[in-house]
Amino acid sequence: MNKPNMNTADTDIDFIKIVTGGKMTYSSNPLCEIKVVSAGIIFRDVNLFRKSLYWNLTFLAKVTGVSVKTIERHKKNNKPFNLSASQNMLELAKLSLVGVAYFGDVNRWNHWLTTPHIQFHNNKPTSVIDTIRGRELIKRIISGLEQGFTA
Repeated sequence: MNKPNMNTADTDIDFIKIVTGGKMTYSSNPLCEIKVVSAGIIFRDVNLFRKSLYWNLTFLAKVTGVSVKTIERHKKNNKPFNLSASQNMLELAKLSLVGVAYFGDVNRWNHWLTTPHIQFHNNKPTSVIDTIRGRELIKRIISGLEQGFTA
């Protein structure tokens, strides 16, 4: 993960709009989502998403479950990612909206993601973020934090 020097509030960034190249926003309907992920998300938009979260390519590969080699191949060939990879990237954008909204900025969100927590058996949230259930768990824990539980 690349750490920026600044600590700005990023709660107005629509990561969904970024990762889909403007084809969707956080308020888009599910049919639009199905259409976008079926067509595939392209590297250029994934790269902008990655940069907006200050993630390096290796970290993006880890959290999406897509290898660095596959990501680089999509960059070179300008080919959309498959359905599964596109869904993972869109779900990460949704999760990042929730995380940044709660933690207040990208830096705090990234710090929380990479810090071991008791809710993850003293592992980092990134240890489960590449799975559907892991992302659901992260959302549930953030919801608990909003309710006043401690991290």
